Amino acid sequence: MNNKKGQAALEFLMTYGWAILAAIIVIGSLGSYFYFNQGGSSSVFVNAPFYGVATSATENTVNLEIANKGGESLSSVTVNITNNGCTQDSSFDGSLSSPQIITLTCTGANAGSTFSGDIVVTYLRPGSSLPLTSTGSVSTPVN
Repeated sequence: MNNKKGQAALEFLMTYGWAILAAIIVIGSLGSYFYFNQGGSSSVFVNAPFYGVATSATENTVNLEIANKGGESLSSVTVNITNNGCTQDSSFDGSLSSPQIITLTCTGANAGSTFSGDIVVTYLRPGSSLPLTSTGSVSTPVN
């Protein structure tokens, strides 16, 4: 009979052990997702008809790679980043059907920090004289 009590106690402790192990795994995975990934990745988002492909930044310079996914040739395209000391607009004509790298001078891009700002793209559709605006955001570590 004494062996049965020992077995019950061991099964009781094993059940708690598995529950604690599962809780540690869940807490660890959530912690690594929300804590360890801060500031290490680049992201660029631009609303339709544009698509943000990639971004990078160096001291006082931000590079955006943007493509036109709308299927029509756009004209008078102007790209600017607001809210972070960008003083230069990048203007070009054309469809942007293949991704194009746009370089902007931004005083808010300091080495060792994370640059973030709001993207504003102004453009004209074919046969229209009314300027349209597409917005987005950028966040990237500065090298």
